[in-house]
Amino acid sequence: MFFKRFGLTLFLFLTSFVLFSQTISQREKDDILSDIKKQIKTISAFSSENLEMLPVYEFQIEGAENILNKYQEYTSINEIYAKWIELKTILEQNKEMINFLKPRIGSWFYIKAVGALSNNDSINAIDYLNKAIKYEPNNVMANYELSKISLDSGSIVRATDRLERILSRMNPTKQEELLCQNLIAFAYDKNLLQALSLINQGKFAFAVDILNELDAFCQKDIYSICNKAIVKKNLDFCKNGIYKDHIKISQKAMDIKRDDIAGDFVQNTYDYFQKNRESITDTTSFEGLVKSVVSSYMGQIRELSLTNNDEAKLDLIRKTKELASMLQGKDEDEILREIASLQGKDAFIDIKLDSIENAAPNKETFNKDYAQYNQEISNEQAQKQVKEIEKEYIVSSDNPLPEKSLLVEQTKTKTLRKEIDDKFYESRTLMSVNNYEKALEVLEKANRLARIDAEKSEVDKMYTSAIREITAKRMSKAEYCIFQGEVEKADSLVSITDDLIKTYKMEDDPTIVKIMNSYLKVIDQKVCQKKQDEVDGYVYNIIESIKNNDFYKADLLISTAMQIKGSSECRLDKQKVRQLKRQIEKPLQYVELKEEILKKLEYKDTLDFIKSYAEAEDFWTNNALSQTGVEHTPLRSILVNFGNEDLIIKSIEELVKYRLYFGSLEALGALKDLGYKRKQTKKAQKKIGMMMSLDLVKRSDKIHQSNMVDDKYKNDKWFKYFYKSYKKYLIKWRKNN
Repeated sequence: MFFKRFGLTLFLFLTSFVLFSQTISQREKDDILSDIKKQIKTISAFSSENLEMLPVYEFQIEGAENILNKYQEYTSINEIYAKWIELKTILEQNKEMINFLKPRIGSWFYIKAVGALSNNDSINAIDYLNKAIKYEPNNVMANYELSKISLDSGSIVRATDRLERILSRMNPTKQEELLCQNLIAFAYDKNLLQALSLINQGKFAFAVDILNELDAFCQKDIYSICNKAIVKKNLDFCKNGIYKDHIKISQKAMDIKRDDIAGDFVQNTYDYFQKNRESITDTTSFEGLVKSVVSSYMGQIRELSLTNNDEAKLDLIRKTKELASMLQGKDEDEILREIASLQGKDAFIDIKLDSIENAAPNKETFNKDYAQYNQEISNEQAQKQVKEIEKEYIVSSDNPLPEKSLLVEQTKTKTLRKEIDDKFYESRTLMSVNNYEKALEVLEKANRLARIDAEKSEVDKMYTSAIREITAKRMSKAEYCIFQGEVEKADSLVSITDDLIKTYKMEDDPTIVKIMNSYLKVIDQKVCQKKQDEVDGYVYNIIESIKNNDFYKADLLISTAMQIKGSSECRLDKQKVRQLKRQIEKPLQYVELKEEILKKLEYKDTLDFIKSYAEAEDFWTNNALSQTGVEHTPLRSILVNFGNEDLIIKSIEELVKYRLYFGSLEALGALKDLGYKRKQTKKAQKKIGMMMSLDLVKRSDKIHQSNMVDDKYKNDKWFKYFYKSYKKYLIKWRKNN
């Protein structure tokens, strides 16, 4: 009986505990219902017509599942259970829909793209096709349609690359394969005919873009569609045409007296020639044009020498020097001598900067140090060749097995005696860990083992391959050292590479020459860029020094920046440094003047100090040094700090005597600050106003003076007597002058 009663009590206790655990406040219940309802609304909005939202739907499904799991323990409450089960049902239905549609979404986007194409909506079509490929990378027709669009936009290489990828990787049907092959052939024919049409119309620049694409396509034409000779011939023809067009436009600009436009076109023409010098042979007309533009500029420089327009003159001199460098030799020397003589007449600040720059020691470039490898190629060609060399010799994550490395070359060797093959394998292993010296020692042992001509020939091949790979790897590392700023390390790497080439007498090997020439050119460009970055860094520090009013430091930094030198192939842009030098010229002059003035206080010549300080203040005002942030304590504040009224009155007399009128007015202002009434200074104000008005100066200076008087004293009632007197006698001055 006891156990029955105990069991009943336990049952009632557990039942009440469960009921208690499910009891929640009305606010908590409302929050739970609100969360579930939000998810029901979200999941109910899924639509099979809006598959672009599929990633969002998947995310929302995950959120809904989290809500179901979170509130499952509250399903014993009827209201919550009703909504919970509703959400679960809708979720399962929509998950089935998503799982059905997901594998078909690529095809759905492709169908949308076809619809857009039929409506000539290429922008949306491209978007849909890219989405189709994202979900189905091997969707043949989506890739095919994108190839057609690329072809229409002139991107022949992109179009043919995609078509070749379809043929080689996507297992197209026979019909799809034929479509792709026909489009590749059509791409070549259409664009070649379009280029020829543009050439006939004289639109060489447009034709070049197409021909460059065709040329790139021809380099990897696996279907033998291209006629490389025709493409190359027309490409050279276009480049000559563009070059001649540049000269015609420059000459027209000269004819209408627009030398500035002609100068810009000459510079552009020179840059174009440098990039395409293999295709352009006749440069006589260009040289004549450069001489004409330079001659015109020199005439303008002579005219500007008679004026004070230093800024315009310096700008023209800089442009003339740049153009003269295109002529070289005797013509360039004569122009530079004439510029130097013109600069010498006016003692421009550029003379000082030029002398600093010229006095700096020359650092020969890598190209000049190893001139035996130097061939005439443009910077663009050098960069292109370096990329090819890296593909052939340099291991990377994208290129684990370079096509001309020793590893690949060994697989091409004939089967030799085991001891020689073993040496080849050992040298290859040593090369893979960059132990070049040991690898060459092992090849030397292989050479000693070789007995017959066939064996010796194979060893020689391995030697050649190893030297080429070592050269490429070391030069690649040297280029990287330049990138890191380790110029000395790069220099050392180039030097030991050169020694290796000489030791094995491979200076005339065309591959070695190509590797060295390309890398030396690219390294020289990087050194040049580092030097330009260094100059730009100095510019930043100069500007900071100017902001801090440290003009001496700015001047020192300018001198140091001017000593950074490029090379004959590396023109550094120091125009900003020169501009900053001109910018600090007056502030520096003011600071030096101020230092000399402060020394006068050491000799206790106070009146001389005040007179000199007033002159410095005029200099500061007239050169608008306040706009450049140059700090200046007004004379008025200094006199107030002296607090000596007799000294101030004597200063006024002294400053008027030396015609430092604004200084005398500042001294009057000091009396005002010390508590003087304007009537007490009436006579002094009237006298200064009269003398200042009648002072004989240039008309432009008088206008400047009058404007300053208006700005400073027109609305200051304390200076009423001065202002009236000044304006009264100014009328008289105007009548007399």
